[in-house]
Amino acid sequence: MKGQITKDGDILKKFSLLLLAVTLLLLTVSTAPATYGAASFPNTGTNGLTGFAGNAKNENGVSKAATTGGRNGQVVYVSNLNDLRTHMAGSTAKIVVVEQNISSSSLQKVEFGSNKTLVGSFDRHTLTNIHFRSTSGSSNVIFQNLTFNHSANINANDDIQMYITSGSNYWIDHVTFSGHSYSSGGSDLDKLLYIGDRADYITISNSKFANHKYGIILGHPNDGNSSYNGVPHVTMSNNYFENLYVRGPGLMRYGFFHIKNNYANNFNQAITIGEKARIYSENNYFGAGAEKGGILDDKGKGEFTDTGSTPALNSPVSPKTNWRPSNNYSYQVESAAYAREFVTKYAGSSNTTLVFGK
Repeated sequence: MKGQITKDGDILKKFSLLLLAVTLLLLTVSTAPATYGAASFPNTGTNGLTGFAGNAKNENGVSKAATTGGRNGQVVYVSNLNDLRTHMAGSTAKIVVVEQNISSSSLQKVEFGSNKTLVGSFDRHTLTNIHFRSTSGSSNVIFQNLTFNHSANINANDDIQMYITSGSNYWIDHVTFSGHSYSSGGSDLDKLLYIGDRADYITISNSKFANHKYGIILGHPNDGNSSYNGVPHVTMSNNYFENLYVRGPGLMRYGFFHIKNNYANNFNQAITIGEKARIYSENNYFGAGAEKGGILDDKGKGEFTDTGSTPALNSPVSPKTNWRPSNNYSYQVESAAYAREFVTKYAGSSNTTLVFGK
């Protein structure tokens, strides 16, 4: 009997030790920190949305709905190029969060569909050598809190980090286009952003465009195409253009362009007035480069009116425009001095709370 008790006691002791080991293992697994799917990001929805991407009317007074992106859709976290491609495609509403920097040594083009918000996490939101392209099914997309880098040798004419040619309702907000070193006499032909052809109703806000020979093209890229007359409708508000040799804020053709509370510094040419562009410029600040007379590159083929900018833009070659963006949407405008101070602090991607200009 005594031997049997001892044997049973040994079994019980071994079972207790095994149970303890399993418990400790479970505790260790349950308390391990999550690596993916928990990155903090600015889940601000459409707070701060203004201009043509918001609730706006066309020239005939017909209203359109505001951009919503991936609102009410599934939140998915991406940390590699394949997942980014997968979740930016299609029409299913999604909030796609970049939780790890994604980089490629060569140019990678990512096509995007509709009803998406691509937003960078606070800690990691840099995309290197990744260029986005719209498709015939693209529309209603938000790009927010992202940094775009690209190698200096990716510099051909069609090398453009964001290329939008179709669909409507796009909001580019708190995005940094970092650019690269360049020579004004060099052979670079790449641009940071193109919005043209049939793409329409876009707001570019609180973003930074820097260090590039060519900046932005808005509207169909060639003269003599009257079929594009009237598009796109673009609002550019509270953006920072630093060390863009030309086209920052941009070359504009055919559409309606509301350019307010932006700051351009260290430039050779800022605004190029192209064919049939209607540009209403409001309270912008032009820093170093203004003294060279390059604020306006005026082809005399569009319409241009400025009010409240520093320095004053009183003598364009193109006739004044009678169009006013206040007929399309309501908005606030601050002083040119406010614009310079605000964008140097808050434009571009951020590791903390996003601050929206008025």
